[in-house]
Order: sequence, then structure tokens, then C-alpha cells
Amino acid sequence: MNFPFPIIDPHIHQWDLLNTPRILTWPKRLLGWNRYLYESAIRLGASETDKRYVGRPDFVAHNYLPADYAADAADLPVTQVVHVEAEWRDRKGLGPAQETRWLEQLFGDSTPGLGAVVGYVGLEQANAAQLITAHIQASTRFSGVRQMLAFDLDDGIMRFCPRPYLSRDHHWRRGLALLEQHNLSFDAWFFHHQLDELVALAKDFPGITFVLDHMGTPIGVGGQFSSYGRTAEARDVILRTWQMHLNELAELPNVMVKLSGMFMPVLGWGFEHRVTAPSPQELMDKAGPLFDFVLQTFGVERCMFASNFPMDKVSLSLRQLYEFYRALVSAYPEASQRKLFHDNAARVYRIGLPPLGE
Repeated sequence: MNFPFPIIDPHIHQWDLLNTPRILTWPKRLLGWNRYLYESAIRLGASETDKRYVGRPDFVAHNYLPADYAADAADLPVTQVVHVEAEWRDRKGLGPAQETRWLEQLFGDSTPGLGAVVGYVGLEQANAAQLITAHIQASTRFSGVRQMLAFDLDDGIMRFCPRPYLSRDHHWRRGLALLEQHNLSFDAWFFHHQLDELVALAKDFPGITFVLDHMGTPIGVGGQFSSYGRTAEARDVILRTWQMHLNELAELPNVMVKLSGMFMPVLGWGFEHRVTAPSPQELMDKAGPLFDFVLQTFGVERCMFASNFPMDKVSLSLRQLYEFYRALVSAYPEASQRKLFHDNAARVYRIGLPPLGE
């Protein structure tokens, strides 16, 4: 399937386990010389919760760098990507800004190019203002902040936030207010049952653009994942809860949605356990209605397709993912498709616009 326009992929992750601070840096340095030993150690050492969440270790336990993404994107007209913070482990002082600086050096003149950077800031920390400044100084492409807020009380679901309701903390909110001063967006990742928190944030900070990552991740909507989605009735409750919150968010004009992340194992499809990827028709039958709901609820001006690679790679290839996306909107006018695949991401992340402060 050919694309008559360029693509910006506004959500990818990169990591170099040997040379940057990651959770697997020391295992990689100790055992990386022997792939079998290394992967065996990870399987034995990782918690069942972590293993279930990522699906298989091979997509997170090895480097994923510009050449790897370029290979995945072969034959797709992806011209630029947006890198979203990827668990850089040095979070002392201005440490997170080193990820932004590393990305500038990493991409160089790579194709696809680095269009924008969304970096980590601990907004509740006293040095949030200094860290934002450090990110901006590290890259003219720095355009947004992400601090993951996805949290579930179920111990079987990986947690990406140290505690629930961090977004209600007054110190955290004081840090969030800094984003408007710098014309920065906030990538908001919550699980589906937390989306009332984003409703409150978007109402209280109307001058900030919020980008809902991964469509609000309805845990277990496609099948059982830990305590979620065990029955058809339970999955229906998940779906209706998710839809209710998205309808609320759609009323708030400062909220955008990334159409992404729907093929992580936490959705419950089970694709990560298969030898062969799901067929285009199966993707359309199972996940298509979720994407259609978001597109109809928010409209093409407020949505953007993204890959979440390599995290979704456990379920399907980048080519299969983008062919699914194209099929979803094949009946849309080409101008609308271009907004979803390129223009909206360029606008939100200031790709091609003057750097901040100019």
C-alpha cells in the first residue's frame, strides 16, 4: 500500500543499553557477549509482571537505534520521528536532559530524521524549571514533556508512576504550569480508569496542549490481562468506561490523541504469543472499532497516528501497523489522511517551526 504523502511518526523510543543508563545496562555489560546467557538471565530475573507486560524480552533487551527503526520503516515514507522519553535512569539533578543531548548526537543526519524530542521532567521536583531549561539548551527540537502517570493497584500490571493520583499533587501541578511559559506540550499517559485525572488537568490548564498517549490504554479490552477482561461483561465495562472518559476529553479543545499503543500486550489481544502476526482483517475486526471511535469522537484535526515502536513490535511489524492505519482511513479525503499521518504531529511538536525562544 503506497502513501502519497510523507509520514511523521510521533512516538518512538530509542536505547543503547551498553552506553546509556538503562535498567538493563549492567546485565548487558556483564552478559551481553553471550546472547543466550543474557536473555536467559533476563527471563529468570525479571518479574512475571514485567514479562507479561512487554510480551517477549527481545524487543526491550537489545539496542533499538536509528538504523533499527530505519530497517523497520523500510518502504514506508517516514521522514521524521518524535522521540518520547524512554526510561533514562539518571534522574538526579539535570540528568534527564542528557537523554535529549544524546538524541541530538545519536540521530545526526540519519533518515528518518529527528523531528522533535519529548523529554522527561519530574514536575513535582524543586528543580523542574532548571531541568526544562536544560532540555531546551540541549536541543532546539525539544518541544514537550512526558512524565508517565499510568498506575494500577493490580500488582500484575506494570506501574509507570510511583503512586496514584500524582497529577493532583500541588507541587506537581506547579511544575506543570511551567510548560505554558515555554510553549511546551504535555504527553499524558494514563490507563483508561485514570482518565478523569486528564479531564481535570485539561480543564485547569487550558493554555497547555495535552497529548493523550496510546488512546488512554484500555487494559484488557481485547481479552484477559491480569485481573482485567476475564469475561465479555468485564470487557464491556472496560470499553464503556474508556468511551465515557474519551467523550469528556473530546469536549476540551486542548486535548489531542495519539492513535497508538493498541498492540501492547496490556490490551489483552494475545498477539504477542503467536508465531505469525494477526491478519489485516483480524486487526480491523478487533481493534478497528476502537480507532474509529476515537476518530469520530475527536475528529481528524485532533488525532495523529503513531507507532510506539519498538514496544508494539511484539505484536506486528511497522509495515503491518501502518497498512492497518491506512486501511482504517482509506475512505477519508487525502487532506484528512495527511493531517493524521503528518500535519497534526508537525503542528503539535513544532516540527519545521523556529526553535523555542526565537
